[in-house]
Amino acid sequence: MTNPMRQIFNKLKWTNCKGHFWYIDRGTPTGESAASVDAIIEIGASGVVIATSEGEKYIPYHRIVEIKLETGETLLNRRSNRSN
Repeated sequence: MTNPMRQIFNKLKWTNCKGHFWYIDRGTPTGESAASVDAIIEIGASGVVIATSEGEKYIPYHRIVEIKLETGETLLNRRSNRSN
C-alpha cells in the first residue's frame, strides 16, 4: 500500500504542478521552513529529498504540515492538529 503523502508528492512532481510545502524544521527560529515542489529530488516511501542551498535535505512525511498549490488550493493542512 502506497503512503498517501507519497501519492500527493508523486502527483505534484509528475504533473508539473507548481506549489510549496511547509515542514517542521527545528533548526530555524520559527520552527518551520518552506520548499518548492520544484526542489524535490526524490520521493521515497517515508519522505522526500529536496535540493537546498546547503545541499540535499531529507524531510520525513510526518514533518510536513502544509502543501499548497500556486493557485491557492490547499492539498494538506496539519497545522490545526499541532500542539504547541
